[in-house]
Amino acid sequence: MLGRIARVLVAVALAAGAIAVYASVAAGDSGPGHDGDDHGDRHDNSDRHDKGDRRDDKGDRDDDKGDHRHGAKDRDRDEGEHHRRHHFRHRDKLIRVSLAPSETTDPTFHGVAPGGAPWVLDRGEVRLRLRHHRSGDEGRLELRVRGLVIPDPPGDDTPGPVETISASLYCGADADTAAVDTTDQVPIDDDGDARIRDDDFTVPDTCLGPVVLVHPNGIAAAYIAVSGWRL
Repeated sequence: MLGRIARVLVAVALAAGAIAVYASVAAGDSGPGHDGDDHGDRHDNSDRHDKGDRRDDKGDRDDDKGDHRHGAKDRDRDEGEHHRRHHFRHRDKLIRVSLAPSETTDPTFHGVAPGGAPWVLDRGEVRLRLRHHRSGDEGRLELRVRGLVIPDPPGDDTPGPVETISASLYCGADADTAAVDTTDQVPIDDDGDARIRDDDFTVPDTCLGPVVLVHPNGIAAAYIAVSGWRL
C-alpha cells in the first residue's frame, strides 16, 4: 500500500515538474523571445532609417551639384556678358561702308576733285575702327578695292597711269579742306586690286558727315573712289 502511494506521489511530482517546464518554456516564448523580436524589429527600423538618411544625404549632394552647375552657368553667362561689354568698350567699329568709283562729273569734296577719267569698281569697302588702350587710343583704317580700273584708254581695264593709292578721312562741313589723316600709299596691281591697312590712323572724338577719299599716286587734290555707292 505504501509503495503504491509512493509511486503516485512520484508521478504527481513528475507531472508538476513537467507543468513547470512547460510554463517556463511558454513564458520564455513570450518574454526573452519577444525581446529578441523587438531587437530584430529595432534593427530593421534602424536599417530603414539609415537607408533613408543615406538617400536624403545623396539627394542633398545631388541638389548641391545642381546648384553648382547652375552657379557655373551663371558665372559663364556673366563672364560672357562682361567680355562683350569689354570688347565693345575697347574696340569700336565706327565706319564700315562701301566705295564708289569716281566719274569726271562727280562733285568736289572738301576741295578734292574727281579724277580726269571715269573709273569702274567691282567691289570696294572701307572700315574705320578705334581701339582703347591704357596708353591711349589707337585708330585703324582698312580699305580694299577689287577691279578699280579705267575701262577706256589710257586704262583699257587697268589702273592706267595709277600705280599707287592712298586714303584720307574728312569730317564736318565741306568747306573744311583739311583731312583728319591720310594713309601711306600702297601699290595697286594691273587688275585694279589693292589693300590699305593703317594701324596708326588718327580718329577724332567727333566726326560728322565722314567722307573717305581714295587718291591716285599720292595726289591729295584728286580722288578716284569715295565712300558711298554707285549702282
